[in-house]
Amino acid sequence: MAHWLSVLKLLIWKEAAIELRGRECLTLLFCTTVVVAALIGAGVSSAVIDATTTRKIFPMLVWVVFLLTTTTASARASEAELEGRGFEGLLLAGVSGTQIYLSKVLVTAVLFFTNWVLLLMVTSAALDQSVKAVIGELLLIGAGAALTLAALIVLISGVAGTSRLRGVLLPLLSLPLLFPLFLAGVELTTECILYGAITPGSVWPGVMLVSGAAFLLVGVNGYEVVVRG
Repeated sequence: MAHWLSVLKLLIWKEAAIELRGRECLTLLFCTTVVVAALIGAGVSSAVIDATTTRKIFPMLVWVVFLLTTTTASARASEAELEGRGFEGLLLAGVSGTQIYLSKVLVTAVLFFTNWVLLLMVTSAALDQSVKAVIGELLLIGAGAALTLAALIVLISGVAGTSRLRGVLLPLLSLPLLFPLFLAGVELTTECILYGAITPGSVWPGVMLVSGAAFLLVGVNGYEVVVRG
């Protein structure tokens, strides 16, 4: 077990080093988020929507931008391994598909969570909405969403990785599967923004948890089959 964890740690460092060296996914993700959030803010302001209505639609706008930017920018999630035949080398070295998958999920989840924080800052500023009072709850929601989204995106990127149209296939394949996450995220964020906390007894945390667990379970058991195929 100790050896398995040490290999996983090395893979996580490898994934982080690749992203920090190239910064392709990071740059695309953050730039797209800032531009889209700023455009939405300008559009809402020009529409002369009152403050109450703006606060009500704020959660939905945040989640639409979050899912669209992350799924679009993640088209290059497995680009380095696909271009350099890295998957074959790792598998021949005795690394399991589960270790590869988990290392990618963890690094991708950190990227997505950082994007969530940036998105909250930019969108709240653009729409003149204060989120300081519920920032703890929103960060917790973002962490759960980032892990759930990463678990699916990494798996789908492996499925669509060999296609020349992977930049198009990744959003098309992942977005329909993300409806439970989208609904749960919008409802939880709305509860925080409008009522100051997540409603006791709400079913939406469970929906997000079940979605994340399902994606992780499929990925842990099926990722090696995907990359070998």
